[in-house]
Amino acid sequence: MNHDFRARLTREISAESLYDEGIEAARNACAAGASPAAAAITAAAFYDNPLTGAPALRALMKRIAALPLDRAAWLSALAGAPHPETGDPGFTPGFGFVSPGEASAVIGALHRLLVPWKADTRTRSAFFLAHRAAITQVAGSLNVAGLCALFFVDHDVRLDEAEALFLLLRIEPAIREGQRARKAGLSAFPFYEFPYVYEGTAPEVRSYDVPSLMKEVGLV
Repeated sequence: MNHDFRARLTREISAESLYDEGIEAARNACAAGASPAAAAITAAAFYDNPLTGAPALRALMKRIAALPLDRAAWLSALAGAPHPETGDPGFTPGFGFVSPGEASAVIGALHRLLVPWKADTRTRSAFFLAHRAAITQVAGSLNVAGLCALFFVDHDVRLDEAEALFLLLRIEPAIREGQRARKAGLSAFPFYEFPYVYEGTAPEVRSYDVPSLMKEVGLV
């Protein structure tokens, strides 16, 4: 893959506008002083999730790699269906699970990544943008995994290499944010900034029958 294009992708998906739960998990892991390794491990666990992580990237790359640049074929291949593991309805790998603001940021990033190919409409990224309205209706909004899948297929990146690079590029900003959170400490942790008040009825206080509980779980 062209190193300039890799640098472009790194810059785009590391933008603050695309920070997500993986970044937040890394911050939370380090707020009390944990090492950057904790940020990396926590973020990696998140970016391996089946809905927006590396599994979704792989699944979308497999779907679009051999697709002709034909609108009907794309609409059929990207139509939502229940996720085989989680059961999420209307799931299409690489799509959904983004706010309107994040969805707009992803499309902006894709437009900028296409600048070197401005006159070439044969890329899958350009084809997607040309038919985005119709594809969005059947698949939902493109997310970061979907953006990367389009980019990697356009650059003939092998599946395993694409998966590894996706994880590295997503974890890198998470480590930086984890380091910042560690330096700021608990005083800057969100739960210490804002007053949180429990709303609702408190559950009834009940005493525990320890012998009965032990019997129920098979300890006696």
